[in-house]
Amino acid sequence: MIEVMAPRDRVLHGQSRPASTRPQGRLALWLGVILLGLLPLFAAMADRARAQTPSLWQGYTVENIETKAVAGTGAEAQEQAFRNARVAGLREVASRLVCPENQAQLRIPADSQLEAMVQSTELTDQKIIGSSYSGLLNIAFDPDAVGAYLAGQRVPHATGPAPRQLAIPILREEGSPALTFDDNPWLRIWSRGPEPTLLQTYDLMRGDEQDRAIFDPEVPSRSAVLSLMEKYDFAAALVIQAQLTPPLGEEAPASLYVEAIRIGDGPGEVRLEANLVAETDESNDSLLRRGAFAIQEQASAAYCRTFTAAPVALPTTIQIVVIGMDYSSWLQAEALLSARPEIRGLTFMGQREGAFDVSVEFVGGLLDLQQVFRSVRLRFEAYTAQAVVQDAMQVYFFAQPDVQPPPTNVRILPLNDIQLSN
Repeated sequence: MIEVMAPRDRVLHGQSRPASTRPQGRLALWLGVILLGLLPLFAAMADRARAQTPSLWQGYTVENIETKAVAGTGAEAQEQAFRNARVAGLREVASRLVCPENQAQLRIPADSQLEAMVQSTELTDQKIIGSSYSGLLNIAFDPDAVGAYLAGQRVPHATGPAPRQLAIPILREEGSPALTFDDNPWLRIWSRGPEPTLLQTYDLMRGDEQDRAIFDPEVPSRSAVLSLMEKYDFAAALVIQAQLTPPLGEEAPASLYVEAIRIGDGPGEVRLEANLVAETDESNDSLLRRGAFAIQEQASAAYCRTFTAAPVALPTTIQIVVIGMDYSSWLQAEALLSARPEIRGLTFMGQREGAFDVSVEFVGGLLDLQQVFRSVRLRFEAYTAQAVVQDAMQVYFFAQPDVQPPPTNVRILPLNDIQLSN
């Protein structure tokens, strides 16, 4: 059923305010003295605000993209290589934001849309030999453009990184006491922080005398963790216990078991774990680094699934009448439309005198669909044969080349006044 909602007018009322009078004489002098005395306070407040303002998440930048291409000329090869780099960069950024099980659903946008998503490109190395090109690029994507692209893809994804959490790493080795502070390689690895492109990031305790009095790594208690969270002002903490088992002969290499327990109101799953076996000649430090990354990667994926996954909109199907085009011209437009992520299906329904019918399956709203048709130089409109707009009426849709005038024998309706229901 298709309903048309009659437009409603809104009137905004403003209220005038009398102008303030100018301070005179001593009053102006005293106000000047007071403001002068407050300047250091205002400066300190501004510095504090700048310190608390989070920096832009680094996940929108992809560095060291290797790209190659061969074309008719070196310039053409470079253009193709840059496009390949943009595609590779967008895939990498999307893989950081989109939940792992949904990444295969992503579709690459049109070249013009992809190029518009790039905020900056830095060329660090290139080589042109004849008609071949190779280069190394750093590409930064615009966060708003990436967000709009992922929203159009209709896949669950994160809109940005999760709030920082407190990390409490504990290392256990056979025959040694549990370590949290002092000379703890597990703590040193976590102090380097996670990959800046991951969604979940962490901070560590200072490890002062008060921390040692609160927390016992041999018997880590929930109350102790809550006390540290309160001290460092965190809503959630991750207690990461690593059990390192030394090699047992030549056939049993060293292994690492990591269990991470989340305490508090943190995003993601309550428990994460990782089992790793050392590779040939791999050091314990390398094995611990891999264990830390495995937990951090799982935590980011869990955050994506649990808290910021966007609902997947179901596709909508409508029928449109294509006018002013022959069938071969429509096939060319159909190929361009089918490449757009908003279009899920185009089905030819039949032909009649001067027009033919097409079924369109799409995601998003009618205004989004209008933009999609406009990108291939087609006008998309809704119309009705009734003279008066009513709250509910039969609505039809047509498409035609935008260079042609719209038909005059129908009443064209504003798309934002139409509600679609399957």
